[in-house]
Formats: sequence, C-alpha cells, structure tokens
Amino acid sequence: MTTLAIRQSGGANIISIPKAVLKALGLQPGSSLKLSIDDHKIILSPVLEELTLEAVLKESPKKQLKMTSEDKAWIAMKSVGEEF
Repeated sequence: MTTLAIRQSGGANIISIPKAVLKALGLQPGSSLKLSIDDHKIILSPVLEELTLEAVLKESPKKQLKMTSEDKAWIAMKSVGEEF
C-alpha cells in the first residue's frame, strides 16, 4: 500500500499519484477520474471516454483522409439494393 500526503497548492488541496499507478491503470496527465466516497473511503475510478469517429479522425494523419479515385468510383456507383 502506498501512503500519500495531502498538500496545498494555491487554494487547492492536492495529492500526487505515483507514475507506476498511472501506468498500471493506463492513465496519463489529463485523464479524468470519478471521485466517490464509500464508508469513509475516497475512491478514484478512471472515467472511460467513449471513442467517437470524430475523435479517431482528429488524430488521423490528414494524408490518409484524402479521397482516392477508387473511393470516388464507389461513391458514384448506383445502388443495387435498398441502400442509399
């Protein structure tokens, strides 16, 4: 078990989470944590962010997003069923 000290920084009270704990949980600076209290215990739980197409595309290299001639041909095709 690791013991942490509460410190004051400006008007806030803070604790530092050891790097090994962050690594074990797959967290990094900027990750969100949910704080709850249960039976006089402080519980911090990672907030799992929902992966969206917008977030994935934001991190994708722009050159990978260019439309190829094959893409254009596929878009121009007439539907063969009930798709539209």
